[in-house]
Amino acid sequence: MEVFIGLDGGGSGCRAQAMLADGRHGPVLHGGVANLVSDPDGARREVSALLERCAESARALDAAAAGDPAQVVLGLAGAAEAEAGATGWLRAGLPFARVTVLGDVEIALRGAFEGGDGIVVAVGTGSVVASLRGGRVRRLGGHGFVLGDEGSGAWMGREALRRSLHAGDGLGPRGLLVDRVLARFGTPGAMIAFAAGARPAGFAALAPLVMEAEGAGCPVATAIVDEGCGWLTRAIMRLQTEAPDQAVVALGGLGPVLLARIQRRHGARIRAVAPRGTALDGALWLARHPALLREGTAP
Repeated sequence: MEVFIGLDGGGSGCRAQAMLADGRHGPVLHGGVANLVSDPDGARREVSALLERCAESARALDAAAAGDPAQVVLGLAGAAEAEAGATGWLRAGLPFARVTVLGDVEIALRGAFEGGDGIVVAVGTGSVVASLRGGRVRRLGGHGFVLGDEGSGAWMGREALRRSLHAGDGLGPRGLLVDRVLARFGTPGAMIAFAAGARPAGFAALAPLVMEAEGAGCPVATAIVDEGCGWLTRAIMRLQTEAPDQAVVALGGLGPVLLARIQRRHGARIRAVAPRGTALDGALWLARHPALLREGTAP
């Protein structure tokens, strides 16, 4: 019995699932953070352990599922930015032979549109906007927390800290968001100490403060959300240049609320639809269509 495994790994954790050739699925299994750029060693540990558990779940479904899976597809945050040697190093350390490593947005696109055309706005800990058109993937942004990820939870958290420090210096406006950040950290020194050691997920944990304050009308929080939505809007419209009617799907913890906000401002130019499946569904879909894994993708 052939076995296919898909894995979706990002800044907030991993999910993986095994599927048998007859259509039966194992349970969705969860693991820790797996980012090839920020923590390659940790990514390999988490992915390896989760794949082993998936193989065990397949054997639990059918004893004939023992052995090497027909295909494993990993969609990982940072894979698109990592050097080819890093993805090869990851594959070499995994317990299976047929492993393909893709960026997380590639599996998100396949899951959202089941192989059809469309645009994905994926906003969670990080952010990326990408399109699938005629089998060709084009992505904008997603350059990581240090240089990009505009509109993401990590980016919002960093902006909240930065603007709170500016307000404390008398160089920026105060508001509800600043008051809550200061109440949480107490002193500028505490903010700086936090930022020095925090990973993107740590900054993203501050995003709810931004969204709650924005909902209450705080001008500081509204400016942050406006800036993030502005970048996402430009990226969507850039991808719509050749196909203005492409549907847009929002993914991630922040994607739906931000896309709804963009839609209210830009109306008919943004045709939002519900995703047909998840990024994990996309990884499994690609695992079952190995010919597509040999197709090139656009930068």
